[in-house]
Amino acid sequence: MKKLVLIMVAMFGFLSCENPSVEEGLASLEAAFSELEAAMAGIDVNQMVVDIATMQDQVETMETDVEGYELQVAEWESQIQNILADLEGVQAIIDDAATKSQTDAIMEDLTDIQEMIDILVLIADYDYDGIVNGLDQCPDTELFATVNEQGCSEIQLAAIESATASSTTTSPTEG
Repeated sequence: MKKLVLIMVAMFGFLSCENPSVEEGLASLEAAFSELEAAMAGIDVNQMVVDIATMQDQVETMETDVEGYELQVAEWESQIQNILADLEGVQAIIDDAATKSQTDAIMEDLTDIQEMIDILVLIADYDYDGIVNGLDQCPDTELFATVNEQGCSEIQLAAIESATASSTTTSPTEG
């Protein structure tokens, strides 16, 4: 029992003791708690919830925008690749293109070929009358018709004479 009395006396002594530093600490803590309570009272939690929801909506919109931008960038990259491929084709054409001197040489060759073709036409006999085209005055002689040295048959000569006579008999009237 002695022990119990001693413990009670010690507890009573401990509880009845005043410690100024503890009292000051408790007062300071109580003041800080009051300030915190006042600061918490100034916070509008409902507005914070609304603000957070708005921010979440904005983030979702931004994510959608970014996805759209990524699609645009992919499309632009594809278009750039197509343009580069087209440019490579143009470059190949340019690389294979003739120079001015090569083009001039080709034109000269074409002129020579045209002259040879003209000569071949002149020495050919399209109506098969035995007179070459360059000397044939009647180029459309009937097949197997007898012709003179100018390549004209008797029928063609008669037509020429008739046309010549009618053109000399018509003259403008003088007034």
